[in-house]
Amino acid sequence: MKLTALIRRWFGRLRFKSKVIAIFLPLLIISLLILGALSSHLFSRSLIERTTSNVADESQLILSRTDYILRSAETAANIMVTNINRLYESYPAVQAVPLEQFRFANLMQSRLSIDLSIFREVDAAVFVGKDGTVYSSYTSGGEEEEKGIAASGMLDTVREAGSYGNSHWFGMEKRNVLTSDPDSPVLTLGKMVINIDTGEPLGTLFLMVKEAQLSAFLQSSDPAASKAYYFVDEHKRVVAAADKSSLLQPIAPSMAARIGERERSDRAASYSYKDDGNLVTVSRFGPMDWELINVVSLKLLTADVQQNVRLTALVGALCLIFSLFGANFLSRMVASPLERLTRAMRQVVSGDLRPVVAARTEDEIGTIAEAFNFMVGRVRELLNKVTEEQKRKREYELALISAQIKPHFLYNTLDTIYVLNELDRNEEARDTTKALADFYRMVLNKGRELIILEKEARITDDYLAIMQIRYPDVFRYEIDIPAELSGTPIPKLSLQPLVENAIYHGLKKKGSKGFIRIQAGITGGKVLVQVTDNGIGMDEERIEAIMSGYSPEEETRSIGTYSVQQRLNLYFGEEYGLTVRSVVDEGTVVELSLPMLGTEKRDKQDVQGDDR
Repeated sequence: MKLTALIRRWFGRLRFKSKVIAIFLPLLIISLLILGALSSHLFSRSLIERTTSNVADESQLILSRTDYILRSAETAANIMVTNINRLYESYPAVQAVPLEQFRFANLMQSRLSIDLSIFREVDAAVFVGKDGTVYSSYTSGGEEEEKGIAASGMLDTVREAGSYGNSHWFGMEKRNVLTSDPDSPVLTLGKMVINIDTGEPLGTLFLMVKEAQLSAFLQSSDPAASKAYYFVDEHKRVVAAADKSSLLQPIAPSMAARIGERERSDRAASYSYKDDGNLVTVSRFGPMDWELINVVSLKLLTADVQQNVRLTALVGALCLIFSLFGANFLSRMVASPLERLTRAMRQVVSGDLRPVVAARTEDEIGTIAEAFNFMVGRVRELLNKVTEEQKRKREYELALISAQIKPHFLYNTLDTIYVLNELDRNEEARDTTKALADFYRMVLNKGRELIILEKEARITDDYLAIMQIRYPDVFRYEIDIPAELSGTPIPKLSLQPLVENAIYHGLKKKGSKGFIRIQAGITGGKVLVQVTDNGIGMDEERIEAIMSGYSPEEETRSIGTYSVQQRLNLYFGEEYGLTVRSVVDEGTVVELSLPMLGTEKRDKQDVQGDDR
């Protein structure tokens, strides 16, 4: 604890530049060391993984090509067996006539040569008849070769391999018989030839594949990182390799032991391991019980990594030098602006929203200063706006209350009811009384300001029913609200001021009976409610006066329409409101845009859906 306190006290007395050096210099050195070690490790691992992946892909290509060569040899053997049967059918008495024997030998050699021209993977073909006669695709050694073949035991091995249709592969080896080039190792395929009709053995067919056919694909495709490929057989001898000096030689004992141990414990198709500074990859070749081995020098692979480590050390030394100069510059460029910004922030915390910080630079400090100035100014604007909106909302609420209890409408309606009773028009008086009661019950309801469109249409319907009784010769009306739009939220008494304006300022001055239609629909993702009348209409100047809330001649009309527009903006946003279209002597269309149910900005719980 005492040591920690001493370090803190010492650190607190340092200047900003010294603090920067004391903190970042060790961090920079440690970071560079970690970066060098980590980059060396990751880069080396990445190289090894990439090399392993490339080797695996190349190995699969080599194995596929090798398998193709062996299958081609087997296919060639099958075709040659068929052709040999046909020759024996053409010369059934070949053993009896010497001339026929000579002709048969020429035809057999020609047939074998033709077949080999089709299967170029096979180097040579030899057919040994049941009497020991040798027919080859190349110039044979005569009786010495016949004796050599008999002494090699290969004929007996093929006969013991099984019945017709089976092939027997002899391992890679050099020999003086059954080969066109005694100096080249060959892989030999032996197959019994049986008379198809009688089942009598006709002889033995041998096909030879040179090692060069297999090693032609063992070269690496990446010259920058040479990789040695070679095949080893079950005896751990090299049977195919680009390096001819290693052919038919045993592999290193450590590698042979490692492969044998892995064969006993794991039969995976491919695996890799590190051995004596090399990356060794082993891929199994099942058809011949071989392994394809690839050896890559890790030193060559990681040569670039060492160069990167040296480059990192050099860059680190340069960074240390520049960090000393940067610490002094940073203390001058950062400390002073931060102190000014801190003082201004403290003033804001105390409640003073007037401080402004001079942004003298265009770097992050200058950006922070500009953002701070903008934030303070924005806070002042928001506070003023909130105060103004609260004031406006209160004014609209008061205007709504006054509009909800208009005495002249109540008095005129009661007078109408009285006159209807005097005239014994009791049913009309009853309907008027019911409509008046429904209207004021919903208007004076103490629920929330927002109601659903269905309720607003019902309020408007009650109002129009009363007005139609009062002015039966002035207008008729129609309300069409689709059922799927009945739940749309709308501020209370949004339609009543509009239809009132249509009656008093549009239809009463018309001189003939007019029409009011209220309908709703969906356009552009919004609910549009239209109030249409065929009254006297109005010009653009009057429309602008109404929408601005100022009209000296018709103050009531202007306040009512303007109040609806402002309340729609207040509750739903500026993108919703009123649109007025009118043509003089033709009529007026007032259109309210409302949010669709589920997209409104106020919660559904704020919508009054029932008047109980």
